[in-house]
Amino acid sequence: MAGVKADGKPNGKTNGEAMNGKGAVAEKADQPGNLTLLFLVVGVWVTFTIFGWATEALTSTPYGDKGEKFKFTWTLVLLQSVGNAAVAAILLLAGANTQGLSLHDRLTGGVPAHDWMIAGGAYLGAHKFGLLSLHYIIYPMQVLVKSCKAVPVMFGEVIFEHQVKLTFAKVVSVAMLCAGVVTFTMGKGSKKGEKFELDEKMMTGLFFVLLALFCDGVYGPYQNRIKSKVLKEKGLKLSGYHNMFNMNLWQGIFAVAACLYTNELPEVQAFVKRNPAVVVDLVKFGLAMAMGNIFIFQLQSNFGALTVTKTTTVRKLISVLFSVWYFGHSLAPMQWAGVGLVFMSEPIGKLFSGGGDKEKAH
Repeated sequence: MAGVKADGKPNGKTNGEAMNGKGAVAEKADQPGNLTLLFLVVGVWVTFTIFGWATEALTSTPYGDKGEKFKFTWTLVLLQSVGNAAVAAILLLAGANTQGLSLHDRLTGGVPAHDWMIAGGAYLGAHKFGLLSLHYIIYPMQVLVKSCKAVPVMFGEVIFEHQVKLTFAKVVSVAMLCAGVVTFTMGKGSKKGEKFELDEKMMTGLFFVLLALFCDGVYGPYQNRIKSKVLKEKGLKLSGYHNMFNMNLWQGIFAVAACLYTNELPEVQAFVKRNPAVVVDLVKFGLAMAMGNIFIFQLQSNFGALTVTKTTTVRKLISVLFSVWYFGHSLAPMQWAGVGLVFMSEPIGKLFSGGGDKEKAH
């Protein structure tokens, strides 16, 4: 099957003959550096902060005379899937590196459909189960548990990618990151009337959050596995746009099935007819998510799932700090301690790496 070689040129070979010693050296030399990492990380922080504003506007705005709110989560998943897949498809088809290949290979990167289906299904589960949990538990509790997303992702990388080692430095960094977000969240406390009571309702909510975390630990590392497998077996290098297109394509397919099963689309159509002003917010939501995913999937492709997870976790904290500054809130000492843990997690983790740890670049 045709594909794109690690140097970006068309390749008609079906085996790994092209990956000789010189090719491996060239591949190592082509790995992105710290400036690329910085650009992608800042891009994620900026675009997803905008996406957060767009999401809040869409889900919290009372529309029309009756003050109706948009609560159709399957449609939101479908909308973001369509927007992301469309942007990625355009970028793939316009890219010089894929010229001369079949349409199928230009879009899929030569990866079998079942691999993309597994990653896309887990991607959907992480989004949907997280949203479902909020029907049963308060938001601070959901953030508290989801802040530990780096843990399943870290173990997922070890399970799906056997060459990735679980080093002590990585464990220290992830543990400090999670502890920092947990400390920050607990330091804020809950609103009046919100209690952390471990009843049946909360247990159900925690179950959905754990399912979301499980899916987080599958889809990110599984993308890494797909990339490594194709590079090893066919000498092909997938781009972040391949991940972005195929993950969202399959997530969208599953979301369409869910919308049809729940009969949600006719309800959305009726809502839009009653409240046409929602269309503008829907467009903002889709565009913001698409732009954010360009950075996310490039970061995923070049630096791995754990880097994405740590970047998005820090982004949540930055969004909260921005809110504190913009709206004039104050932080308790315990919260400032949490901020310190988050921002010191990476440098302190590197102190434990020493000179002998040869980790895969993330």
